[in-house]
Amino acid sequence: MMFMSGQGLQAFPLLEPADHRHTFNHRSRMPKMKTCTKCNEAKSFQSFSAQLAGLNGLTAACKTCNKTYRDAWRAKNTERTAATSAAWYVANPLFKVAYAAAHYAANKEYKAALGAAWRKANPGRTEVNSAAWRKANPEKNRIYKHNRRAKERVAGGKLSVGLAARLFVLQNGKCPCCNQSLGKKYHLDHIMPIALGGQNIDNNIQLLRSTCNHQKLAKHPIDFMQQRGFLL
Repeated sequence: MMFMSGQGLQAFPLLEPADHRHTFNHRSRMPKMKTCTKCNEAKSFQSFSAQLAGLNGLTAACKTCNKTYRDAWRAKNTERTAATSAAWYVANPLFKVAYAAAHYAANKEYKAALGAAWRKANPGRTEVNSAAWRKANPEKNRIYKHNRRAKERVAGGKLSVGLAARLFVLQNGKCPCCNQSLGKKYHLDHIMPIALGGQNIDNNIQLLRSTCNHQKLAKHPIDFMQQRGFLL
């Protein structure tokens, strides 16, 4: 660009404005720190929960310290915590159902393993609990039996007379799931559950102890035995 000077026109280079877009600022890459008021440790902002009224929009104590405090408070106030939770669930029944369903879906294997461990540590409790439930819920039990019979009719087939006695001999009087004696209160179980496409025919029947049958329910036979520790 040309400028007028005392010696006439002279050319002076036009300096371009500084471009700061590519300027590296070391401080911009450094994590922002804050000191926790409980443990007095300097931690990154990510270690704190958001709080609009707090300094920098964060809580005064870090997440770890707050969790430790909450856990200790709940341990000292178990009855109050339980009452508060119960009251909240009563006021929000749909949330409880949705949360339970989502939690079960996300932790299906863990729940199955937990249930299997409980049943192993509490033999016989499953049958007792089932009997108590049937007694306390006669209408639901009646509907369950009705639906069960309807499924058997749809599945087709008919069991032959004397099947239970023949299976008892073939199984040497033992339950194939736990290898314990069948006793007198054994159940006829569909090996492949009708709910999963199994048929109501002799070849799809086995004798199980009532406890094992209540645990198996409509599970796939391979999944059920793997849950019990068998490598199939």
